[in-house]
Amino acid sequence: MKKKDKAQRRTKYINSLFTRVLVSIIFLLSSVIFIKHSNDNLLMYKDYVFTRSFKFAPINKLYKKYLGSIIPFDNVKTEDTKTVFNETFNYKESNKYLDGTKFVVDDKYLMPALQSGIVVFMGEKDDYGKTVIIQGIDGVDIWYTNVNSSLKMYDYVEAHSLVGEALSNEVTLVIQKDNKYISFNDYEKDIKN
Repeated sequence: MKKKDKAQRRTKYINSLFTRVLVSIIFLLSSVIFIKHSNDNLLMYKDYVFTRSFKFAPINKLYKKYLGSIIPFDNVKTEDTKTVFNETFNYKESNKYLDGTKFVVDDKYLMPALQSGIVVFMGEKDDYGKTVIIQGIDGVDIWYTNVNSSLKMYDYVEAHSLVGEALSNEVTLVIQKDNKYISFNDYEKDIKN
């Protein structure tokens, strides 16, 4: 019985892999045909690729929805687990700071993610310090600054899960949508609607 299950899983994996490769080839060929069709298409493609930021998180969500995970064993069921950290963002006061908003929080505050997404930056930012940028599935980049995080580049983060621990009693959030900075209050209104 186990050999039969193994063979079925292997066949299912090979079929899934073949489908993914086929979809990737079709996408690549379609892109090449589009670019080769006219110089206007080539200029439009270059403008889009070199001047706009690519939103990976929404594409990844669609890919996983219709084709599954890129990692072959990512969707293998393991024992049921309980969420360890599932919090909402709480703060004492807020003030405008550069392109974002600075929040006063408790000492050693555990910063939750405002939205699900993918880590696209980890490091130092001028005037902000230690920063983690998560590109949300809604296409919004959220900078979490003054936070010590154990996340790694390209980690997927669920909404309300742990981003990291505040380095002091202040954290700054910078919210960027379509290369424009928006206020925390405007973002919060969008989420509620």
